[in-house]
Amino acid sequence: MASEIERKFFCENTRLGEVLSSTRLEQGYLPDTGATEIRLRRSPSGLKLTLKSGTGVQRYEWEIPLPAADFEALWLRTAHRVAKVRQRFQWKGHVIEVDRYEGALEGLVTAEVEFGSLAKARSFSVPRAFGPELTWDPRFKNRSLAPTVPRGLGMGDWSYGVLPYRRSSRGLELVAVTTRRHDRWIVPKGQPEAGRTAEQVALAEADEEAGIEGHVTGHPLVLPYSRDTGTTNLLLFPLLVTKLADRWLESGQRERRIIPLAEAASFGDVVRLGAQALSEIAAEN
Repeated sequence: MASEIERKFFCENTRLGEVLSSTRLEQGYLPDTGATEIRLRRSPSGLKLTLKSGTGVQRYEWEIPLPAADFEALWLRTAHRVAKVRQRFQWKGHVIEVDRYEGALEGLVTAEVEFGSLAKARSFSVPRAFGPELTWDPRFKNRSLAPTVPRGLGMGDWSYGVLPYRRSSRGLELVAVTTRRHDRWIVPKGQPEAGRTAEQVALAEADEEAGIEGHVTGHPLVLPYSRDTGTTNLLLFPLLVTKLADRWLESGQRERRIIPLAEAASFGDVVRLGAQALSEIAAEN
């Protein structure tokens, strides 16, 4: 089973140069396969079945061609299908695949870049044509895509925040806070404000909610935040912490904790997914 190292982004436009190729793809996903994704793909190059496992930057896949009769028999069993047009571009030594989705997902445009190693994935210089990163948001796996996923920053319910981290003798650590109700662990975040950029809002919330100062070290990424009223889309800026205040504006309303990445899974989905992202992109910043 081969290793696939890949990052995924919103793509705001295709100012990436000449199109190398354009292909329409149809994909269907078998239900009830647990953590293993079983995908059928129909394209001009043939009919294939692919098994994928893992999450984040590095996943594992196994692909085999199928005879038409076997493909069609399995296709009837698929529970979720997507159709898209994939354009390939050459950009600074990388091949970028831009997917424009059809049907109920029309308007969603994403870009994927595959790498030969984790080090190359970390050092990737993100093109201006790319929007926030989607690599760690499970909603943007093709087998999970639904009409409700945001198409970009201009749509849906967004909050702006930071993914704060620091280095210590224990390795990388994430700084988290509780909600005001102390019912879950999250990262500092707030609502968009007129006259302020997303990054300005995020840095202000880091100071007010957690007493954090630092500097942004990477491209913003998207994570989901499930609430009673629905899902908020978190736009988070990786932030290397340079100062933790003893007292801050909301210190009487929230608890703050420094969490080793290895322990993050027990602190809820936002912290767990944020820790995975940091472990894969922040190690060499």
